Amino acid sequence: MNRRRFLGQFVWVAGGRILAALLQAVTLVLVARAVSPAEFGFLGAFLGLATIAQTVVDVGISTFIIRERSANPRSGAIAVAMKLNTITSALLATLTAAVLLVLGLTTNGVYLAMIPLAIWIGAERNADARLSVVFADGDVKINVANLLARRTATVSLFFLLHLTGMPAILAYACGSAVAAAGSSAFANYFVRRRVSPASDISFPDLFRQSYPYWVHSMATQARNADVTLVGIFAGATQAGFYSSGSRLTNPLQILPYSLANILLPEATRRHQGNRTFRPLLLLSLAMVAAATGLYAIIFVLMPWFAEWALGPEYIPAIPAIQCILLGLPFAAATALLHALLQGLGKKHLVATTSTVFTVVILTTLSALAAGFGAVGAAVGLSICLAAQSMYLGVRLALELRRRPQGPPSSVTS
Repeated sequence: MNRRRFLGQFVWVAGGRILAALLQAVTLVLVARAVSPAEFGFLGAFLGLATIAQTVVDVGISTFIIRERSANPRSGAIAVAMKLNTITSALLATLTAAVLLVLGLTTNGVYLAMIPLAIWIGAERNADARLSVVFADGDVKINVANLLARRTATVSLFFLLHLTGMPAILAYACGSAVAAAGSSAFANYFVRRRVSPASDISFPDLFRQSYPYWVHSMATQARNADVTLVGIFAGATQAGFYSSGSRLTNPLQILPYSLANILLPEATRRHQGNRTFRPLLLLSLAMVAAATGLYAIIFVLMPWFAEWALGPEYIPAIPAIQCILLGLPFAAATALLHALLQGLGKKHLVATTSTVFTVVILTTLSALAAGFGAVGAAVGLSICLAAQSMYLGVRLALELRRRPQGPPSSVTS
C-alpha cells in the first residue's frame, strides 16, 4: 500500500465532506432565514425522508459497485448495477414528484414549490452510484470535486434565483435540481468509458449479491429513530436534550467514516491478493486513538461549550451529551470494522450484526429513557455501541486468523 497516496485519499475525502457539510449548512441557513419556521419545517421533514428514500432505492448498489470494482475491475456486473441504479433513480424521482403534487394539492401549497426536488433526489442518487466506480479506482478527487461543485452550485443558484424574486423554497428546489442534474450528467459521461460491457447477470442475481449491503445501510438509517423513541418514552423535553447530543455530534464522525470508505476498496484488493491486513489494522487503530483524543477534549469542554452554543436552557443536556461522547470512539471503531469485514467478503455477517444491534440499541435506549430520561438513553446507546464494536473486533480477529498470509498463488476474481 502506498501510504502517501492512501493518506492523500483520506485527506481529500474527509476535507471534501467537511467542506460539503459546511456548504449545505450555509444553504439551509439562508433558506431558513428567508421562510417561515413552518415552511422550513416542511422542507426539513422532506429532506429527512429523502435520505431514507435514497437508501431504500439504492438496494446496496453503491457499496456493491465499490467492492466489485476493487475485486475485479473488468466485471460486467458493474454495468448491470449502474443500469439498475438508473431505473430505480428514475422511479424514485417520478414517485417523489407524484407525492409532492398530491400533498401540494391536498394539504399545503409549499409542497408544490418542492416538486423540482424530485429531479434532485433521483439525479443525486444516480451520480453518487456511478461515481462509486471512480472511488473504487482510487480517483477520490473526482468524487470530492463533483460533490463540492454540486453543493456550490446549489447555494449559488439559490442565491441568484431568490435575488430575482423567486420564492425561497422554489429557488432552493430549482437550484438543487439543476446542480444535481449537472452532477449526474458528468458522472454518466465520465464513468461510461471506464466500465466494461454488461454481462449476462440478471437483476434478481444482482440483487442477491447486493442486498446484504442494502440491509446494512437500512439498519444504520433505522437508528435515526432514536430521538423519536426518546420522545415517546421520556417526553419532548428529554428528546430535545438527547437530540442535542446525538445530532450535534454527528459531524464528529466524518473522519472515521471517511477512512472507512477508503478502507473498503483497499481491504478488498488485499483480500483478493492474499496480502496482509496489518497496515489497515494499524491505520484503523491510529484513527480510533486520534478520534478518542478529540472526543475526550470535547468531553472536558462540553459544560462550557453547551451553555455558550445552545443557551442556559440546555445545561441539563450536558450529562447526556457527555455520555454520547463516551460512545463515539466505539462508533468510530464499528465503522472501520464494518469496512474491513466487508473487504474480507463478510457482507452477510455485517448485515446481520447491524440489524441485530440496531434492534438492541433502539430497545435499550427506549427502556432506559423511560426510567432515566435523556441520560439513560445516552448511556444505553454508548453501552450498545461498545458491545457491537467489541463483537466485531473478535469476529475480525477470527476471520484474519483463518485466512492464509503471503503472496497469492494465482489471480482470482
